[in-house]
Amino acid sequence: MTRTGAVILATLVALPLLVSPVSAQVVRTDRASMRGLTDFEIVVEDLIPEAQLDGLTKDHLLEAVENRLRLAGFVLAADSTGGGAYLYVNVNMTVGSGIYIYCAELQLRQATRLVRAPDQAVPEAVTWQTGVVAAVPATELRVGITSVVLGEVDTFIRDYAEENPGTVTVPPQHDAPPPA
Repeated sequence: MTRTGAVILATLVALPLLVSPVSAQVVRTDRASMRGLTDFEIVVEDLIPEAQLDGLTKDHLLEAVENRLRLAGFVLAADSTGGGAYLYVNVNMTVGSGIYIYCAELQLRQATRLVRAPDQAVPEAVTWQTGVVAAVPATELRVGITSVVLGEVDTFIRDYAEENPGTVTVPPQHDAPPPA
């Protein structure tokens, strides 16, 4: 199947999901690995060039995520002691007929050791993750994806707070508008 054919097929599959500006399916994993984590960096993966044309940039997502985490009380990047842990933000997407189909993932990656072989380190293990598969019209790309990513950041904050009570400010459950 050609790329154009795949985009058309994906668009047709996604059209029923477009009852609202953003439709999604959520995937989450365990939070116990957050216990005792004191600081980390944020890494945002590059976006496809079309996203910038429709108003969404890597820098915008990075700033939005950093602001949300700092507001909650996290120590980040420049403030970090560099323990090697980082929150990885990756938004894979394709666009066709004015619709973006995407997977927005957040992963906590950190160095770990194997229980069965404690002398064996794993430098970048994914120890927590959450993700959303969704579709959004190109006209809503910046607001839609930023809102979804910040919702996932809020999930991270809530999970972190469950494992580290009293250390961060937990955001309210409702969707907060993304920064401009």
